[in-house]
Amino acid sequence: MKRRARYGAIGFLLAALLATATGPRAETPSPSPDGLEKAIRDFIMKNPQVIREALEKAELDEQLANTKRVLKSHRDQLYGAGSPVLGNPDGKVAIVEFYDYNCPYCRSVHGKLKEVLKRHPDTRLVLKDIATFGKDSEAVGKVVLAAGKQGKLPELHEALMAVKGKATEASAFDLARKLGLNIDKLKKDAALPELAKQIEDARNLANSLGVNGTPLFLIGHNGIPGAPEDLTEQINKFVADVRQNGCEVC
Repeated sequence: MKRRARYGAIGFLLAALLATATGPRAETPSPSPDGLEKAIRDFIMKNPQVIREALEKAELDEQLANTKRVLKSHRDQLYGAGSPVLGNPDGKVAIVEFYDYNCPYCRSVHGKLKEVLKRHPDTRLVLKDIATFGKDSEAVGKVVLAAGKQGKLPELHEALMAVKGKATEASAFDLARKLGLNIDKLKKDAALPELAKQIEDARNLANSLGVNGTPLFLIGHNGIPGAPEDLTEQINKFVADVRQNGCEVC
């Protein structure tokens, strides 16, 4: 038992690898503890990469398990009622987007997201405006949420993602006017404390999850930061995975 304690999990992993590496053999008596120790030591000396690969895999497995635990603990904040949703509101697959209306990268990938939602009708996009670009972004975010009370949030969201230059409260109201919203009601609703809290809650959630930039997309336990060239391909891959295997954290 003392020798067993000395080796731990790595020792028995290497013993298993050693057995696999040597291939099938005729039945022979089990090696003595000293013989096993020498065999493991010799195998390590000849194959040092095995230790590195085993440790790297253990670290990655631990990181993945921790990521899933964290996401599960924030499930209600991520997917609960209250956040705006684009696409199919009852879609089986959820894509969560953390964004800011003044983030140029968020604007640049908006067309790709629209195409994903069009191509995958069982997918919904959960919007998390975290207004990281300051007071103007927060003011714009509240106007968009207020537009939802008139059933025009998707249209205003779309218009703001096409803006060139800085988005402000004034420019958001101008766009809303062109879309036919009741501006007096919009201004009154935008001042509601509950809308400011919704953005604050989204920002706090992002901080809890370690989101330090926009955009960031979550599909199941997989995250995609920024605006990579292969964003569509990555989203399609993770959407297909959730569709086939379900979502452990949703």
